[in-house]
Parts: sequence; C-alpha cells; structure tokens
Amino acid sequence: GRIDRKEQEIMDRIKDRAEEIKAPDSLSPDHVKEMLEGKKQKKRLRPYQVTALAAACLAVVIAGAVWGSRDGASDKSKPPGSGSNQISDSRQIASADSYDEIYEYIERYQKEVGTKEFVTSDSEAKTMESAAQDSAAGNASASPNAGARASDAGAAHGESAGYSQTNVRQRGVDEGDVVKTDGKYLYVLKDSRQEVSIVKADGKDMEEIGSIKADDASQIQEIYLQPDSGKLVLVCSRFDALEDEDYPSGRGFYNTQSVEAITYDVRDASAPREEGRVTQSGNYSSSRMADGCLYLFSEFYAGQELRKSEPGTFVPQVNGKVIANDDIYLPPVPQANMYEVITSVDLNHPGETKDSKAIFSKGGQAYVSNENIYFYETQWGYPKGDTTTVRKVAYKNGELKAIAQGKFDGYLKDSFCIDEYEGNLRVVTTKGDDNSVYVLDRNLEVIGSIEGLAEDERVYSARFMGDTGYFVTFRQMDPLFSVDLSDPKKPKILGALKIPGFSEYLHFYGEDRLLGIGMNVDEKAQSTDGVKLTMFDISDKADVKEADTYVLKNVYSTDVSYDYKAALVDQERNLIGFAGYTQGGQHYYLFSYDDSSGFACNMDEEINGNGAQGARGVYIKEVLYVVQGNIIEAYSLEDYKKIGDIIL
Repeated sequence: GRIDRKEQEIMDRIKDRAEEIKAPDSLSPDHVKEMLEGKKQKKRLRPYQVTALAAACLAVVIAGAVWGSRDGASDKSKPPGSGSNQISDSRQIASADSYDEIYEYIERYQKEVGTKEFVTSDSEAKTMESAAQDSAAGNASASPNAGARASDAGAAHGESAGYSQTNVRQRGVDEGDVVKTDGKYLYVLKDSRQEVSIVKADGKDMEEIGSIKADDASQIQEIYLQPDSGKLVLVCSRFDALEDEDYPSGRGFYNTQSVEAITYDVRDASAPREEGRVTQSGNYSSSRMADGCLYLFSEFYAGQELRKSEPGTFVPQVNGKVIANDDIYLPPVPQANMYEVITSVDLNHPGETKDSKAIFSKGGQAYVSNENIYFYETQWGYPKGDTTTVRKVAYKNGELKAIAQGKFDGYLKDSFCIDEYEGNLRVVTTKGDDNSVYVLDRNLEVIGSIEGLAEDERVYSARFMGDTGYFVTFRQMDPLFSVDLSDPKKPKILGALKIPGFSEYLHFYGEDRLLGIGMNVDEKAQSTDGVKLTMFDISDKADVKEADTYVLKNVYSTDVSYDYKAALVDQERNLIGFAGYTQGGQHYYLFSYDDSSGFACNMDEEINGNGAQGARGVYIKEVLYVVQGNIIEAYSLEDYKKIGDIIL
C-alpha cells in the first residue's frame, strides 16, 4: 500500500525510538507466534492504518506485557500487577468525584507498567486481530431487543425505496460507511479521504454533480446520510501539527487527534451547505445513528506529561471544554489510562452536542443495541484466565445514562458474539482451551451459562436471532453450534454440525436459512484453498443441516471476514455480493440462492478501481454499482453485464 510523507516520518520516528527499547519476554517471537496461532487468514491493511498499526506495535513494546498469558498459566507473561488488579463486584457504575481521582487512577497505571510511556491498550491488541469487524470500528458494530425476526438480522435495506443500505450490526441502528445512496445519488468517499463526491446514479450515464472537501488537517473516516431530511454527515479525524517532538499541552502522539462531525444540507446535491460541526478529543473509534441522533466514539489516551493542576493534560474535551468529572465513568478495576469518549449530536442542531460521557478504562470495544451501549474490555490472564468486564450505558434521544456493570469469563472475538434480547445480554466467549455461553440479566449478573464447549477450538463467528444463538468454532473441522436461549437461566446446546472449513461471517437469509461466508479447508493439506459460501438449513434448530456450499477456488480472502459492511446481503432481492482477492487482482462476486438448485454465481467481474478502502456493492433498482476507490462501475441486475463506469 501507499503511505504519504507524514505517515513515513511518523513511522521513521517510531522506528528510531523502538530501537532503544527492549521488548519483554511476552513479546518474544515464540510467544507472539503462540498468540497468533490460527490467525493466519490474509487481511489487507489500509495505508492510513499502517501508521496506527506500527504505533500500536511500538505501544505494546513500550508498555510491556499487557496482553498477558492467554491461559493464565505462566506468571511471567501476566500483565504487570495483574494479581492485585482486582475487579469490583459492584453492579453500579461510579462517576469520578474529582479530577484528582482520575489522576490517581492514571498514576497507579503508570507505576504498574513501570514507565511513563503508557500508550497501549487491550483494544489496540485486539484491533490488530479483528479491526473492522467492530468498527468499528470499531469498530461499533442482529436482533433488536424484542420480537426479533429473520428480517431484523443484518442490513436494514430500503427495499421499499428500491435501493440498498449499509450492512449493519443491529437493525434500527445505522452505521457510517464509505458509500451511501438515497436512490438517486451515490455519495462516495474518495480514496484520498479528503473529499466526498456526489454522483448522479443513472446507470450508464453517471455524472459527478457536486462534492464536499475536508480541511487539509482532516481525514474523512465515514459518512452518514439521512435521505428524508437531506442531511449528510462527515465523520472526520483531525490531526494536530507534529512539529519536531513537541505536542500540544504535553499530550503526546496518541492524543493529538480529535474527531469532528460536520453536517451538510444536501437537498440541493450540486450545492451542499454546511449546517454545523462538533469536535471531541481522541482517535476515531466508531459511531452510530439512531432516532435522528449521531453517537460518536473516540479513544483518548492520557498525556505523557501529566500535570495534576491541568486536567486538560489527561482529560478529554468536547467542543473545546474539558468533560466534567461526574460525566466520567470509573472502571471496575483500580487502573486506567484511556477513555472511550461518547458524544451525542441531535442532527436538528448539528452545531452543538446534546450529551457527553467518558468511559475510563484500559481499552475495550463497544456493542450498541437499540437501547444501550455496552463497553467491554478484557483483563488478560486475570487471575487464572481471561475475564471480560462490561459496562452498560443507556441512550435515548441523545441522553446518556450509566446503568450497570458486570463481568464474565473469557474474551469476545467480536461484537457479533454479544447481543441484547428482551433486556438480557447473551455472549459467546473463548476461555483458555474451550468456549462458553453466558446470559446476563439487566443488572449484568450472570444468570445462565454453558461452559466447556469445543475444547481446543476458538470462536470464529456468531449470530443471534430471537431466543436462538449460532456460533462457529474452528481448529480442524467447522462445528456450527445452535443454542436454545428461550430460558435465559438454562441455556442449552441444541445441535452441532461439523463440516470442513469455517465461516467467518454469519447472516440470516430468511426465517430458516443462515448464510456463512468463510474459507474452505483442504482436509489433507490442512490449509485454506478458497472462499467458501455455506447455506445452513436452520428450520430444525436441533438438527441444523448444510443445505448447499460453493467454493471460489484460488480466492484467498474477502473483506467480509473482518468488515461486515463489505457484504451486500439482501434476501428479498436474492442478492449476495462481496469482493474477493485472487492472485490476478480483486473481483466482485454476486450470488443468488435457491432451495432447489443452491448457489448460483451470477457475476464474477474484475474490479478496476484501486485504493485503500474496501470495495462496496450498492444497488439502486435494477443496477448494481461496484465502488472501489475513485472508480464506480455499473452492472445490470437483469443480465449482469457492465453498462457504464466513471472515474471521480
């Protein structure tokens, strides 16, 4: 991938500093190899992620063995002070009494890791494994809180309007993406991440009729579109100038960034008009939109040069003002060094924030249901195995309120392994050498569990629908487990289907079908040999069957494995689309499925665009638009022939 001059300068600076630092034993090649065993699927890094990844690697070295032992067996590889880092049993989330209290948490963290260069977090380590699957972050982001139906799981498509929408984690909770449409125009984030092009989507006669440019100091991360109100929102990362080695207010490399949401009126697509903007400290983590409100998530790291008398050196800001101490939620452990900053914006008043909170932590991820935000983080190797803490923050019409906190054993692969239904929280975890299912009540107390599942395997994908959960584990064979959750206090395994390969993404395809997208495995060579589609028959939950499979030979990976937004899945239109990588380049594949004849590959076309952002397939009526970088290609959904293209 390409990196610009500023990114190269930062990487060179990181390299120089890293040469002076000795890595701990837990980051020796052998230990790293052990941590990454089974995680060899090819993942394409975006150029703009290269700097963050390099910095994250340095951060891990600087901070020491924060990953800890994955099974808790070796004291040498536990996080510093993990034995004394007790998790609170309180169900209540406490707010900070003062900024001094916040300072003391950070000070304890610094002493534990034995250095002032405390710039890493568990979230960065996990992000390197499954970044965008949470974007996401993230990356935040299938069933709503009650009465889930198959149509509720997956993308909230606009079939009635005749166009597709972003494939989201939770129906009713929208997510930003690099392409949006209102059925008339395509709004495309160009590969420079400095401009959004507005393209009249007229099949063979596409035309760029307008654009919105970001400031020089900004990069557009994602965009939102509200077709009904004609509002377009740019979510941007802003970078403070890096002059020599000096950072503003002693904050350091990791918090010289801020997130900015800029709202435009695009009712006249040829002349967008700015309506307002808000900012908050930190590196962009994820965002969501629900009921006309935008919720922004960013990660803010405490400064390198803390000054107790100046909260601005270790407390995040929103619209230039330091967050009030009683809006900062304390962690369930006695240490912390960063914040997940959450800000809400009513798009009817886009120049002001409605509410802001900061979840103080050592790093984690967020899952957003239709009513609550769940922030979860793993205490690695605590005290004899990994333990995940979770904090619940309710949201409604932009108002944020702390509800409860809890914990459960193991760690979550991604946000599809955690799901809220009828007030309860269900999770699928990997813990040590096996896996577990837990059900937590509204107060985040564990009320039901199944433990000891799939020994020596780990969770690859999961999906919940109503009172049933499905998850895939893998080591040599691919078991798809079905779990009955109708009695939250007594969850039970209904069935397990074993087939070669593994599904990295699951998506409900009607009431009785579950689509899996993953990799096929050559049983003799024990290596992957192509992307595999599987349609599971789940009409009998106790006897799940493999209805059909399709293997794309020599297609070695797909973005869907780590970025669910890259999938176009629409059961009503019978469309399954995604981009795959071959030795000869990137192709876009479009499938249909029939119970009698199985999968049909209707389109296999080379993607001519090139760039850092993943390809997207978007349909408007009978035309499929494949967007990659600055090129849009249009295909007829009647005969799958190319009918036009445009270079932006």
